[in-house]
Amino acid sequence: MIAALAEAALRSFALGGVVWIGLNLFRVRNPHVHMTAWIVVLLASLAMPVVMHWPTLTIDRLPLSVPVPVESWPADMSMLERPQPSLPIAPGAAIASTAKAGISIDWWMVATGVYIGIAGLLLLRLAIGLCLTWRLALAAKPVKGMIGADVRVSRDVGGPVTFGSTILVPPQFFGWDAKKRLAVLAHEGAHVANRDFYVLLLASLNRVVFWFSPFSWWQLARLAELAEIISDARAIEMIDDRLSYAEILLDVAASVKPRPMELAMAQAATVRARIERIIAAAAMPAAVGWRKRLWIAAAIVPVVTASAGMIAYRTPDPVASGADLGDVPAEHYRPFVNFYAMGPASVFAIFREGDEVYGQLTGQRRLRISVASDGTASYAASFGEITFPVDAERRSSELMLHMNGRDVRAVRVAEMPTPAADPFSLDQYVGWYRVAPNRVLTVRRDADGLQVQETGQGRSPALSEGLDAFSVHGDRLLIFLRDDAAKVSRVLVHNAVSGARLAQRIDAAQAQAIEADFARRLAEVPDRFREQVPAAGSKEIILTGIEDLRHGTPNYDRMSAPLAAAIHGRLDELRATFAALGPIESIFFRGVGPGGYDIYGAKFENGTAEFRVLLEPDGKAGDVTFRPDGNDELGGIVSCAEEARVRGRAGTSPIRIMFYNETEDDIQVFNLGADGERKAQSVVRSDMTWVALTNVNSPWVIADKSGKCMEILVPGRQTRFHNVEASNLVARPGRAARRAVPIVNGEAMLRLYLEGIAKGQPDYDHMTTEVANITRAQLPFDQAILARLGALRAVSFRGVTALDSDIYVAQFANGAAEWRIGVRNGTITKIALGPNF
Repeated sequence: MIAALAEAALRSFALGGVVWIGLNLFRVRNPHVHMTAWIVVLLASLAMPVVMHWPTLTIDRLPLSVPVPVESWPADMSMLERPQPSLPIAPGAAIASTAKAGISIDWWMVATGVYIGIAGLLLLRLAIGLCLTWRLALAAKPVKGMIGADVRVSRDVGGPVTFGSTILVPPQFFGWDAKKRLAVLAHEGAHVANRDFYVLLLASLNRVVFWFSPFSWWQLARLAELAEIISDARAIEMIDDRLSYAEILLDVAASVKPRPMELAMAQAATVRARIERIIAAAAMPAAVGWRKRLWIAAAIVPVVTASAGMIAYRTPDPVASGADLGDVPAEHYRPFVNFYAMGPASVFAIFREGDEVYGQLTGQRRLRISVASDGTASYAASFGEITFPVDAERRSSELMLHMNGRDVRAVRVAEMPTPAADPFSLDQYVGWYRVAPNRVLTVRRDADGLQVQETGQGRSPALSEGLDAFSVHGDRLLIFLRDDAAKVSRVLVHNAVSGARLAQRIDAAQAQAIEADFARRLAEVPDRFREQVPAAGSKEIILTGIEDLRHGTPNYDRMSAPLAAAIHGRLDELRATFAALGPIESIFFRGVGPGGYDIYGAKFENGTAEFRVLLEPDGKAGDVTFRPDGNDELGGIVSCAEEARVRGRAGTSPIRIMFYNETEDDIQVFNLGADGERKAQSVVRSDMTWVALTNVNSPWVIADKSGKCMEILVPGRQTRFHNVEASNLVARPGRAARRAVPIVNGEAMLRLYLEGIAKGQPDYDHMTTEVANITRAQLPFDQAILARLGALRAVSFRGVTALDSDIYVAQFANGAAEWRIGVRNGTITKIALGPNF
C-alpha cells in the first residue's frame, strides 16, 4: 500500500509540475483558468492510485533470436507419493553455543502504521470540523429577505464565513453600512456559486491520503488562494471601489477565527497579499464560461494520461508450429544408472560417472554418495541418511537400504543403458499411465515414433534409447516395465530435478476420470484463488486429522485412496511428529493457494505448523501437505570458529528449514550431532533449493564443496528460510532487510514472466532449471488464474523475503495477487505465487 501511494504521489507531483510549467510558460494570469487547471489536477491526484498503469503504450522491439522452447514436461511430483521426511532424532545434549538472536524489524509494517496513524488523525480533525460547523449552521437563524442566498446569523462567528451553500454572518452584520454588506454578500456568494467549499473539501481529503507529499499541502493552499482571488474580484465588481474593499478586508480579518471547514472571507495569514494584489491590479480578471473550462480540461487530459500511464516493450512472438519439434537435434540419454523400486511409486536411482557415485530418491535432489572405509555407501535424504553396502549395488538385483533404524528392501526394476532392441511394435506402449493421483501420462503413436503428454501439459516426442526405453531431449527418461506375462504394465518416469517414479498402467475409463477431475480443479481454482474463501469442511478435516494422528488412529474413510496409502506408510513417523508438537491450541485460515489448496496455520503447545488441504467433491481429503515451523525460539547464525563448541539438543520443536544456494558453486550441508560430529552430508547445487525437516536448535554446518565451514545455522523462527551468499556469509538473520529497494530489473522480469504465463509460452531460457520445472508444473493453473484476473494494471513493490526475493503485488482488472521473484544476471532464480507464509 505504501509503495503504491508513494508512486501515485510522485506521479501527481509530476503532473502538477507540468501544469505549473505550462501555465507560466504561456503567461496565464487569469485566476479562473488557474482554478480550472488545478481542479483537474486535484481530481487526477485523487484518482491516481486507481488509474495509474491503466493507460499503457506498447512498443514493439525487433524480434530476438529465440530458440525453440523446451517441451512442457511435468516436474511436479504429488506430495502423496514422495518419500516423506521423518524427524532426525538427536541424542540428548545441551546446546553449548547458540546464535544471539537479533530483533527483526519489519520497516514496511512500521511505515504503514505511521501512515495510517497520521492519516487517521488528519481525517478525524477534518470530520470533527465538518460536524461542528454543520451543527453551528443548523443553529444559526436565517436572515429574511435574502433572495437566492441562504444567509444565517450566528453568534459563534466573528466574521462572514461560508459552509457548503450557507453564508454565516455575525450579529454585527445588520450594523454595517450598505457598501460593506454588499461586498460581504458578493464575496461569499461567489464562493457558493463556484462551489469552492466542495473543491476545498476534496483538496483536504487529498491531503489526508497524501499527507506525506508536500504537493498535496501546496494544492490545498493554492486552491484556497485562487478561490479568494476570484471572490475578491466579484466583490470589487459589485461595489466598484478597490480601496474601500481593501479596508473592508482589513476590518473583517481582525475579527474572523474560522473553523477547519469554514471558508472565511478574510484570514489574517492571506489578507496582506490579497490587499496588495487588489491595489496593484490594473483590471479585474475576465470570467471563464463552462465551454472554455472544458477546453482547458481537455488540454490537460493528455498530460494526466501520460502521468498515469506506462510504457511496455513487447517482442513479437516467434512463429511456432508442430513441425518445429522435428527440427530439434536428437539427444540421447547418456548416464549409467540403476533404478530400485522402494514401493508402489518411489524409486531410488544410483548413477555412476567414472569413480563417482550419485543417488537420487523420488522427489529429491541428485546427491553424491559418500563411501566409508568399510564400504558403506551413504545417501543424505532430506529425512535422514540412507545407507547400503556399495558392493552389493554392483552384484545384486536388489538392495537392503537402512533408513531411520529399519531395513527397506529395494528391487532393481530398470537400468540404463538398456540392451539394443530388435525391431518392435510401438503400439504396445500406447495407453495411459497414472504418474500422480491427479495426473495421467498419455502415450500416443506419432507416425514412426511416440509422443507423450501429461495432464495439463503439451505433447513431446520420445526418442528410442533401446529396449523399452525412450528419452525426451536427452535428459528425461521413460522406461516401460513388463509384468510376468511380458506385457507392459508400468512406466518408470525420470527427470533430473525430481528423480524417478513408477506409474501404473490404467484403462481409458480411469484416465478419463482423472482428466475430468483435473479439468474440474482447473475450472474451480481461478475463482477460489481470487475470492480467497475456504472450502466448506476443510478446517474440520485438518482438526480431526490432527487428533486422529496424535492417537495413531487415522480415519482412512475420510481420505482419498492415495492419501490413505501414504498416511498408512508413515503412521509411526507422523504420530511421533504430532506427539512432539503437543495438543493443538488454535487453527486459523490463511488463504487459498494457486493449486486450490486451503492454507491453514496451527498453533500447538510446543510449536506451530502450516497445513494445506485439497478437498475432493465428496468431501474427502484428496491431498494434505504439512510443514512444521518450530516454536518461538528465533535461531540464528553462528561463526565457524564456534563449530567445536556447538551441540544439538533433543526434545525441541520440529521445524522445516529451507536453504537457497546463491554462491554460484556447490555447497555442502551437515547436521551437527550431540557429539559435535558432522552428519547427513548433502550437496546443494548452485541456484537450487534444499529442504530439511529437523528440530529447533539442531545446528547445521554450511560448507563449501571442499568441506570448509562457511557458516553455521541454528534453526529457529528467523532462520526457517536462509539464502546462502558468498558475498555476505557473516550476515545475521533478517539480513534481507538490508535491501529496501527492488532488484534493478525485478519488475520487468516479473512482467515478462506473467506475459509468458498468460500466453502459455513462458521463456524457460531465462529461468534456472528449478524455476523452469516449477513453472511447467504449475502452468495450467497459473494460466487459468491470470485469465480470471484479467489484464495486468500495475505492479507494486512490497518488500524483500528472507530468501532475498522481491515481493510484488500485481493489480489486475479483476483482482490482485502476490508474487515473489528472485533475479540474477537476467535469469529468474526463484518464483512463487502467493499467498506465502
